[in-house]
Amino acid sequence: MADQRTASQEANTLNTQESAEEKAQSLNHKEVNDSSSVSSDAPSEVVIKSFGIRRVELIMAQMTRPWHKVLFCFFIFLGMFIISVDNSAVAVFVGYATNSYKQHSLMSTIGVIRGVAAGASMPFYARAADNFGRLPLYMFALIFKLIGLVVQAHATDIQKYGAGTVFYALGNSGLAVLWQLSLSDATTLKYRVLAVACMSMPQIINTWAIGDINDEILTHHTWAWGIALWAYVSSLVCLLYAVMYLVLILKARRTDAWKQINQEEHASFIEGSPRAERYHLELSTSDSVIGKLKGYAKWYCLRGLDNLHAFFWKVDFVGCLLLAVSLGLLLVPLTLAGGMSTKWRQASIIVPLVMTIVALAVFIIWETKITKRPLLPWKVMKDRGIWAGFLVGLFTCFIYGMPNDYAYPVMLVGMNATITVATRTPALKGFTEAIAIPIFGLAISRIRRTKAIILFGVVLIFLSSGLFVHFRGSNDGIRDKYFRDGVAISMCFLGVANACLLRVAAASIQSCTNHEYMGVVTAIFSMSYTIGLAISNSVSGAIWTQQMYQTIARKMTELGVDPTLAMNAYAEPYTFIMTNPWGTPARRAVSMAYAEIQRKLSIVGVCLCVVLLVCVLLLRDHVLPESQNLGDADMKTSDPEQAKEAAIRNKSRVVFTDDKDYILIYLRKLWPFGKK
Repeated sequence: MADQRTASQEANTLNTQESAEEKAQSLNHKEVNDSSSVSSDAPSEVVIKSFGIRRVELIMAQMTRPWHKVLFCFFIFLGMFIISVDNSAVAVFVGYATNSYKQHSLMSTIGVIRGVAAGASMPFYARAADNFGRLPLYMFALIFKLIGLVVQAHATDIQKYGAGTVFYALGNSGLAVLWQLSLSDATTLKYRVLAVACMSMPQIINTWAIGDINDEILTHHTWAWGIALWAYVSSLVCLLYAVMYLVLILKARRTDAWKQINQEEHASFIEGSPRAERYHLELSTSDSVIGKLKGYAKWYCLRGLDNLHAFFWKVDFVGCLLLAVSLGLLLVPLTLAGGMSTKWRQASIIVPLVMTIVALAVFIIWETKITKRPLLPWKVMKDRGIWAGFLVGLFTCFIYGMPNDYAYPVMLVGMNATITVATRTPALKGFTEAIAIPIFGLAISRIRRTKAIILFGVVLIFLSSGLFVHFRGSNDGIRDKYFRDGVAISMCFLGVANACLLRVAAASIQSCTNHEYMGVVTAIFSMSYTIGLAISNSVSGAIWTQQMYQTIARKMTELGVDPTLAMNAYAEPYTFIMTNPWGTPARRAVSMAYAEIQRKLSIVGVCLCVVLLVCVLLLRDHVLPESQNLGDADMKTSDPEQAKEAAIRNKSRVVFTDDKDYILIYLRKLWPFGKK
């Protein structure tokens, strides 16, 4: 009873510091005593902020001038530019590497390993960075990336190259996630999309430059030299961000607020451990040098054990591991099953999918019944603004992956494109996306809402999917330029749609929770991209594999071509087009067959747009304040002094459900389908 009275008094103290609007929102909310004890089914909406998050907020408050944040974003832009260039280069070099090992068929397997490692590690990086700090995890990720590049460059067989790929993917995903979290830490919700644009803008340059860079490297050097080059360049460029972050940490450590947080953490540690209290007393009362040395040894050993405890429980290491295993068991068979042959009946595909269900069940039991601090509490997960956002990320990548998975062979073989055009046309999506994001970021900073722009993205993805049905699904094998131009236009629409549905939706999801859970929510949203792309790869691969050969043979028969050529056209399309130039009956048959299959893939994408629309309508539409999160909406955290006050504030609401969604209100008037 005494604990309950104490908690009630703390809640009353917190409420007196909030604005009148926040008081009204939190009157009926219960408070918990410790964020580490918040379970997924806890009814509370207010939790104690972790010391790690409070330190992050104080570090970001050291950027007292606008040019500080501009420089901070510029260093992230440079790092992302190098990362995206070396990503594209390594993706090309993997083909030359596997070819040198005489195992070119394993190139797709390397891609799967890379995707699974990158996607599965994101929640771990986010959660660990919240507890141990952004910079230590950033350096950890950078070291992993460098190890991966060095191992790949010196690999003598496919097994060693695959091991290097795992380290490389773990490092790359960590750098990207931590940059995104740092931008979110440093900016208010009002300007969040505009700031995150610096992570996509390198694509504007890379779309046109990467081909020439790779050509120059491969002309004068080997693929191994090219990979080693990026190990050297990446480390130099990525250290710029680390140096600036270190300077901010050193400035923050000199503040009274930092000392206060340290004192609170010290007191919390002593209060929570009788042994720590005893060791602290021994240390403070000992007069001899040996006694103090013994006291310090005991104290730091205990702190080390406490850090291990924090790593296991607060980071939820087991939960991250189970999620990674589940993701790997799901993505590997889904990706490999969609290859050039039917594999769905093989045990190597069926068994991992069955094990996925088991692993997910264990993960759910662990998160809801066992762990002291789940990755995402049930209070967060059940909010429609969160889970609908995850589905938006998944279905967006599912939709654009359907026509994109076979974009290169369709352009090269089916539409008579040159290698340059076939390479650059799919890249137009990233180019237009990078241009659109800062434009939408500026718009959001004025209107301060996200849902209308996300709905605009749904309209554009509907339009692009419909254009794909026509331009990729109606090819007659004659009007090559007409269909190529149509596909290019469709890719541009798709890029703008992605800017709305992925980048703007990320800000929408972040507005639904506090700073404490923002990192994990952002990481899982990014992980949904990987899942969506893997599912699209599986579905498009299954349709392509099951129907392409028969369709080519049928089209050849219709055009009076010997159908025995169908196998060669299906198995070796790049060789086939060298002996069958554009306009010949055999080439027309292949182009028309490609168009028929692409039409089916595009129609699947159009149908999924309906599901995507429903998910977008379920998103929340908060007014984005000039603060890092809605919990600090009564403060202008762009002001350094108020940002420091926000860091000192040790409690925050978990979920924000009090948005006034005019779009949903209007739709309810047309069709009253229930309350939120």
